[in-house]
Amino acid sequence: MSKFEGTDFDNVDQIFNVGAIKGKYNAWKTLWDEGSKWGIVGGKDGEKPKTVLQQVLNHGDSTYARDQARSIEGLGILLEELSEIFDGDVIEQEHKDALQVAIDEMLAVLQSDDGKWNPRNIPFTTVTKFVVGDDDEEPTITREEVFGHYRTKEYNKYVKWAKKNKKDYKGELATANDSWWNREEGKAKPPLWQAITGEGEGEYGKKGILAIARMAMKSVDKIKLGDSNQIAVFNNSKGPTQLAQIKSIQEKVIQVLQDPSIYPAGKSRAPMKDRLNAAFSGESYAIRNKEEAKLLNFAKGYERVAGIEKIKVIKLRFPKSNLALNKTIVEVLRILGEDIKQYETPKAKDGTASAGLVLKQKVEKRASSVEEMLQRKLRCQKPNCPYSQYRGGTEVTVNQANSCSKRNERGCAGNRTATRGFNRR
Repeated sequence: MSKFEGTDFDNVDQIFNVGAIKGKYNAWKTLWDEGSKWGIVGGKDGEKPKTVLQQVLNHGDSTYARDQARSIEGLGILLEELSEIFDGDVIEQEHKDALQVAIDEMLAVLQSDDGKWNPRNIPFTTVTKFVVGDDDEEPTITREEVFGHYRTKEYNKYVKWAKKNKKDYKGELATANDSWWNREEGKAKPPLWQAITGEGEGEYGKKGILAIARMAMKSVDKIKLGDSNQIAVFNNSKGPTQLAQIKSIQEKVIQVLQDPSIYPAGKSRAPMKDRLNAAFSGESYAIRNKEEAKLLNFAKGYERVAGIEKIKVIKLRFPKSNLALNKTIVEVLRILGEDIKQYETPKAKDGTASAGLVLKQKVEKRASSVEEMLQRKLRCQKPNCPYSQYRGGTEVTVNQANSCSKRNERGCAGNRTATRGFNRR
């Protein structure tokens, strides 16, 4: 359960199977956060990746590209989108869409045999044969272009020799595996490719990051909304109109209006404002179908919540002013064919009060912020006002008037005093 900052949602309650998949993701990161085991030693001064995981994060980054070119964002983006799914407070629709795009792009890379960002096809010129020379003779070194990985077993032979025989040689030994490289494109199985595909030759592989991403995507597709989602009804126009069309809210309105405890003693036809609000706020309302779910789209942030169309229950919070609540009640009575002026409350039925319903509300005045004050419009009388000409009229904001280059001239809105006319200096 999470408060969705910047929206009308006090709480978002999403349910999906993330725990097991996140466990696989963390295990994958641990496995590939090693270097020497996978033939990687990094560059000098830490300027190049030292582990396969660092390679993953930099995949597609021109900083580490051999040709300084860039065609796709690469695996780093895929990991970023997975982190949004696994670690974010709320799964947003944009996170879901972005993850699918990252998966599709990674598939495209792997399925293109000549794709330069396919780790199988990254070219290296490296040692493919090393023969130690006799006595003082130099060794025989054969170098070829291969694909996938530069760390051949013959390269390691060269490193051992160079460390003994070449002054200031800084090369390091690391694991070498002949399956990591190949003289043909699309044949090698380097560690970076294995990190993506894991085991198996299927479209998504097995146990690699691509398979984990696919599992996460399937889980998000099945996301459900729990019973603790709550919306604050700040939208006083669309909110009441749309809420009044939901069956459970209609039933709640009639139930509450027929409850004698919300009315004060005497002849008053007006429910007590605080009790009326308490009777509706925090209550759970059934959402019967996708059509009723769409009626909640007045809430800011609605379209951002992944799975919102599957919501079955919603809680509402009406502001204490009762402005939105009263509008909802009036709209429900209208839809049900009830005349608010003739509505029979419990007090009308027992003869305590006359027919009709009176709804009280408090219109809260909101103080203007400094920025709002500065955006207030002024009328400029200067014919050549640069701001009014640009805007196509004679109205400018206080901000514009105060910064106008002509504010010291007669007729400029920036010369207007707070109480009278223009400053006629």
